[in-house]
Amino acid sequence: MVNGMKQRTTELKWKLDVQAPASESDFAGFVTIVQQLLEKGVKALSINPIGTDSAVTAVKAANAKGIPILAHNFITPFSEGTVASYIGYDQWGGAEKLAKAGCDMIAKKYNTTADKTKGKVFILLGIDSIFSHRRTGGFKAGLTKYCPNVTIVGEQTAEWLRTTGSQVATVALQKTPDIDLFYGNSDEMAIGAELAAEQLGKVVNKDFFAVGIDGNQPTLDLLKQGKFSATLGVEPVRMGVTVANAMQKVLNGEKVPQILLTPSVVVTADNLNDYLAGKLWTDPVAGALETDNGKPTVP
Repeated sequence: MVNGMKQRTTELKWKLDVQAPASESDFAGFVTIVQQLLEKGVKALSINPIGTDSAVTAVKAANAKGIPILAHNFITPFSEGTVASYIGYDQWGGAEKLAKAGCDMIAKKYNTTADKTKGKVFILLGIDSIFSHRRTGGFKAGLTKYCPNVTIVGEQTAEWLRTTGSQVATVALQKTPDIDLFYGNSDEMAIGAELAAEQLGKVVNKDFFAVGIDGNQPTLDLLKQGKFSATLGVEPVRMGVTVANAMQKVLNGEKVPQILLTPSVVVTADNLNDYLAGKLWTDPVAGALETDNGKPTVP
């Protein structure tokens, strides 16, 4: 996303400042950074919070100074404050698409169809948040819809981290050696699971599959090398460009949709080149808000 923002803000001749707290769970640090940026005199701001309470504090601080604020990779309106636009993808729907791909992989392994196949899935959860809830709920819904005979043999937080994902998967495999698929709420956790399984002598895309969400460069590199199974590509570079374009319109006094939905697509080794070339990207559209209600974003 930063690369996309850099690309577009350079064209606009804007100065870009990118900051992040020390960790995913450093909510106080997040608020402090926003307050410091506002003191520096930024003209506009886009945030990607984990905690909605900290986001409200940040939004209200920006509102008080009359600085337009957007949210990226996030389409859930906050309880208070005014946000110019929420820009991101449908996490539930994307996870459901990834589940369908996972069902097909397991079915192919057992030489049957997705609706008839049996198999075992382990879910690596992120830090407890709407992100983790939506990505887990959508994936489970997809399994129920496309491969109802597959069993979820465990789910545990790996805190969005590769190292923790590896640790959790190692224990899971010791308990259940024949896990067919690891699903991570983020790619990094699924990569950790893939590495752990390899250490135990298993072969990815043969003995087991590893899938996750994000489509970040390390994952795309692993897909190219045949060391990962599938990712939900959310086009972070192009999402960054979209944020900058929306910010430009807001600063020019133009209207932008409150929810600007960006696309997501399941990326495998088969369509990786098309994804990298931008052939799978579709223009963002006005979308539905996403709430933590255990239901699909789009009914």
